[in-house]
Amino acid sequence: MQLYPKDIYERVEFDKVLDLLSSLVLGEEARLAIGHIDLATEKQEIDLRLDLVAEYKKTSENSQHIPLYAYETVTEDIPLLRKIGYVLDVEAIRRIYNHIHQAKNLIDYFDAGRAKVYSLLYDIYKVISVDPNLLKEIDRVLDENGEVRPDASPALLKVSRAIKSKERELDKIFNESVKKYSSMGFLAETNEGLRNGRRVLTVSAENKRKINGIIHDESATGKTVYLEPAEVMQINNEVFNLYTEQKQEIYRVLRDLCTQIRPYADDLLVIEEVLIKFDVIRAKSKLAVMMEAGRPEILDKPYFGYKRAINPILLLKNNEVNKETVPFDLELHGANKILMLSGPNAGGKSVTMKTVGVLQLMVQFGLLIPTDENSKVGIFNKIYADIGDQQSLEDDLSTYSSRLKNMKAFLDGADEDTLVLIDEFGSGTDPKIGGAIAEAILRQLNFQKSYGVITTHYSNLKYFAFKTKGLLNGSMEFDRTKLSPTYQLIVGKPGSSFAFEIAEKSGISKKVLKHARHKTGKNEKAIDELLTNLQSEKKEVVDRMETLLEKEDKLDKMIKSYTELHKELEFRRKKMKLKAKESQLVQTSQDNRALENAIREIKEAKNLEEAKALAKQQKEKRTQVQTEISDLYDDIYNKDLHQVSGSVEVGGYVKMRGSDNIGRVVSMDRKKAIVEMGFLQVTIKLDELVPANEPIVRRKKSINTEMVDRGSRFDSTLDIRGYTVVDADWFIQDFLDKALLNNASRLKITHGEGSGALRKLVRRKLKEYKDVKKVSHPDSDYGGLGVTLVEM
Repeated sequence: MQLYPKDIYERVEFDKVLDLLSSLVLGEEARLAIGHIDLATEKQEIDLRLDLVAEYKKTSENSQHIPLYAYETVTEDIPLLRKIGYVLDVEAIRRIYNHIHQAKNLIDYFDAGRAKVYSLLYDIYKVISVDPNLLKEIDRVLDENGEVRPDASPALLKVSRAIKSKERELDKIFNESVKKYSSMGFLAETNEGLRNGRRVLTVSAENKRKINGIIHDESATGKTVYLEPAEVMQINNEVFNLYTEQKQEIYRVLRDLCTQIRPYADDLLVIEEVLIKFDVIRAKSKLAVMMEAGRPEILDKPYFGYKRAINPILLLKNNEVNKETVPFDLELHGANKILMLSGPNAGGKSVTMKTVGVLQLMVQFGLLIPTDENSKVGIFNKIYADIGDQQSLEDDLSTYSSRLKNMKAFLDGADEDTLVLIDEFGSGTDPKIGGAIAEAILRQLNFQKSYGVITTHYSNLKYFAFKTKGLLNGSMEFDRTKLSPTYQLIVGKPGSSFAFEIAEKSGISKKVLKHARHKTGKNEKAIDELLTNLQSEKKEVVDRMETLLEKEDKLDKMIKSYTELHKELEFRRKKMKLKAKESQLVQTSQDNRALENAIREIKEAKNLEEAKALAKQQKEKRTQVQTEISDLYDDIYNKDLHQVSGSVEVGGYVKMRGSDNIGRVVSMDRKKAIVEMGFLQVTIKLDELVPANEPIVRRKKSINTEMVDRGSRFDSTLDIRGYTVVDADWFIQDFLDKALLNNASRLKITHGEGSGALRKLVRRKLKEYKDVKKVSHPDSDYGGLGVTLVEM
């Protein structure tokens, strides 16, 4: 991965992201590890990094937090531990105990049926191997405060008890001495002290020879001496010897403990490596939550297609003051690779450009980014940035000279795998010359097929982007009414600097501005006004288009509703006519009996011709009714406009005649079939079924396509992932209404986990329907909190 300049992290403010990430780790080693993570350039590696963070984030969302807590490195302790006979101090053993304890927690966590659910994290953990009996051994030696237990061995228990006994005896004798010499006035204000591990009296210097004993020390002024009285010397010696014996026994106990731990030295280093990896991933996950970040789709090529992208640093800053951060969409199609971004000062150009840079670095570093999860991000092998004042006193370079030096580096190294970020392109020298040089450099970068986001105020660069294939203009919207930026990115149109408007708002007199407008010349003024009008007209067209689309949508729904209603009414009319004809046929059969009697009487009267004519007339009438019934039956059931070719068969899709509900045939015999529709299985006569196309599963790619398809059938599943809350609200209500009309008993709504906004919306809408019996979520293997199951 090639980055230029060396301080590119600071230029795009990625260093602030890393600082925040480092502040979230539990151990110092993880903080150091973050500083050594390289940017990945392979899709497989980037996907793995992002998937690990997303999976760790999921553990928190499922309230299945991985048990991690603060730890200290043992890398300096392990080489000492490997030395035969070496005894680690208590602090080192405590650090080792912490590692083993955390390893045991991880073992318990993944052994509790979570290995498959969090398979990527499990792959990191599974290299851990440790003997849990080591915990018992260390617990037997050290207490909860990390101190050696007095009963860590029988010998240590014996000497500990002896020390307590002798110290009680010493207290009694020493207190008697204090009381005795204090009453004689020999002692200083603080009657006693401790010197060289022995209890002593604080005696005034003038009285030091009046007490039999050994002087161990004296005060800095020489007015006080620290004297061990003769009556406690013997017992002090005994206590001192007991403490020496205790230290020797503690050393022996710790030596034996180190001998037991020594065979696991390599395992302890593996545990620390796992802890560091989990710690870094955990910090990335916590950062993702703070930044409301998601996992984008990674493309194995240079590309950026951001949806609702937000600068992470600006987001956190605005959140502190409860201020909204405006997102932007940026997706370059076809041959367009470089965005020429223009607009007013302080309108958000530089922030948008930096956002592209910092999000790209975050992705290749392995961080989730604050964008819609439908965003697509490519991979770049080189990222170049020219941002901010890069004047160099050390190299004796002016700002413009420094920028030209950067441009030379860009042109020397840029290719089709390069992302170029340039702020205020062409500035720093004479506008005409600077603009011409910038245009030539831009032409060459485009020729080398580099990708980029470049900000500028120069009209010649906007025009060059307008007429050149591979370049695309973009602008930051400006509200001319309020004379303030909206921070909305508009791709496809150049933007004006609105310099005169902003100057007028700042209070500059109209007289001064009139002279300035005159000095800019007609051409510059015309171009600026043209760009301003284009942006205004663009906004007006967009607003009108949204209104027209809304009306078109309503009209489509009305037409579809009318078509469905007309179809249903026509079907019922024909069915009523069929029933009438069937009744007529029954009546004709009943009339046949009376007619047969009449024919019999005619035959008896030997009028055969009359009998034949009457019989023929009755037969023709009956045949006519049967034909009409047959035609009506075919018209109602066999002329279904939605019928597809083929036959009803097991595994195929069918629907009932006159109905739009599609199901799959589970089994069938000569007369009936069992059809699976949603969560239900129903038995239907074969002559009531017609073949149908496989139902189209509604996805999240196009709201307009969904709205056209709505109402053509009822499906007991609904997928609203990717929709805004406003759009999702309408889809959910329509879905529940149709569920009630179709008497559906079980529903499934997929909304994804994300920020939880869609899940809350689903819950809120369900409360509006009294027919809802139960609401739940499936196991994490089947969607968890990303899916809501409804029983009606």
